Amino acid sequence: MIQVATAAGRLVGRFAGESVGEGAGEPAGESVKEGPGDVAVFRGVPFAEPPVGELRWRPPRPAAAWDGERPAYDFGPAPLQPQPPRDSIMFHTNFADRRALVMSEDCLYLNVWSPDPGPGAGLPVLVWIHGGGNRYGHGGQEIHDGRALARRGLVVVTLNHRLGALGFLAHPELAAEDDLGASGDYGLLDVVAALTWVRENIARFGGDPDRVTLAGNSAGAAHVCHLMASPLARPLFRAALGQSASGVGRAEGPLPDQAAAQRQGLRWAAEFGGRDLAGLRRLSGVELVLKGHFGPVVDGRVLPESTDDVFAAGRQHPVPLLVGANDDEGSVYATLDVLRRLPVGPGADALYPVHDGAELRRTARRFTGESRFVHPVWHWARAHRAAAPTWMYRFTRTPPLPADLDLAPPRDGLPGYGAHHTAELPYALDTLDRRPWPWKDADRALARLMADAWARFVETGDPNGGALPVWPRFTDREAMVFGEGGAAPGEVARLDALRFLARLPRPLH
Repeated sequence: MIQVATAAGRLVGRFAGESVGEGAGEPAGESVKEGPGDVAVFRGVPFAEPPVGELRWRPPRPAAAWDGERPAYDFGPAPLQPQPPRDSIMFHTNFADRRALVMSEDCLYLNVWSPDPGPGAGLPVLVWIHGGGNRYGHGGQEIHDGRALARRGLVVVTLNHRLGALGFLAHPELAAEDDLGASGDYGLLDVVAALTWVRENIARFGGDPDRVTLAGNSAGAAHVCHLMASPLARPLFRAALGQSASGVGRAEGPLPDQAAAQRQGLRWAAEFGGRDLAGLRRLSGVELVLKGHFGPVVDGRVLPESTDDVFAAGRQHPVPLLVGANDDEGSVYATLDVLRRLPVGPGADALYPVHDGAELRRTARRFTGESRFVHPVWHWARAHRAAAPTWMYRFTRTPPLPADLDLAPPRDGLPGYGAHHTAELPYALDTLDRRPWPWKDADRALARLMADAWARFVETGDPNGGALPVWPRFTDREAMVFGEGGAAPGEVARLDALRFLARLPRPLH
């Protein structure tokens, strides 16, 4: 065991090991090993008051202090959420954990992994925001385990934030009770609260509060982008890393303003009998998160203006940025229905042809992936390249799925998912061992290469070095390709299609 004194009280953590057995906070098949030289883990650390009762739909408040020692052996409850289908590739990659999922509206907890948990170590810090479309996910997912990156000399922090309607509802009554007239983005404010906790406490765990990198995947990456545009978050991190999503250049267009977001909130409330705010606060949180699709809005507090406008004017946080996407981002989401929304105009048919059945399916996958994921990430890099050093990657390796995996086929009718959305996660975070898949030596080598590059970026603000080939800064097309043969400098795929999408008005129909 190991103790750390935070501003709120003393925490007791453990040294994480990998020997056979079961121990506190570990999934079945693993145990806790106490001893020097391993990574210390502190799980379930409260960074804010539970957002329940009258604190539902309010900005997070600092966690209350406690007396004595607080065990930090187990992850805190995940935010209330549904789960993706158990036969989906997203479930198998991200959610098929050995640990039982425990959920609660009382969910504002974070987790810390440190190789040197004591003041004075001054280690760089990675703060990771999970993905899940603002509907799924939590900081305790096995795929986000921080042990491997911590062993590279980082302090790693993962966190929970409120999801769905509990995290992002905008409503006129919420704005009326707020001193700034703000509503929505409570989930983003949770991330800011966690970053504030890191700023105030991470030195006690061996971290340097002035060397924090904010990182995330999918919706978590979009949150990173939005917080680069937020005046509240600007003092709290000095580098940014985003995987497979963005808050700018989105297919659905800029974030909704307060008027539009509040109208959506009223339509959602009508599904509960048009209850007023007091009535909605009395309902079960489980019932509330099952309806509607919510995300960040221009709330008037964490985001006073559109993220697109901030980046277009060059007023975002000018920090080093590493971003990228996968070659088959669309394979999880594409259906042939998307073909009805294909853009038209000069060059459209050559980029997105629909002349025969196989071509239709390939076009549906490409357009879905490029419009929803690859183009927004490329747009993010282009919008930031003049502000600070920027690097871009492409991930092309198809993970080796077990032959007996209970897996539904892709809805676009093509064989296999390829380098699908989130496929890069176990490589970049070096967590291949969290899935019992038939990994090859090439997979393990690629995971070491990517995780080493990510760790260097967190440490220095530059991914270059080690066994990695020279990674040129992004200007318009440069990308490091992580794939079958390891890593090699290359280019953004289908640049002509991305430029075509950039010229189209938003939202894309």
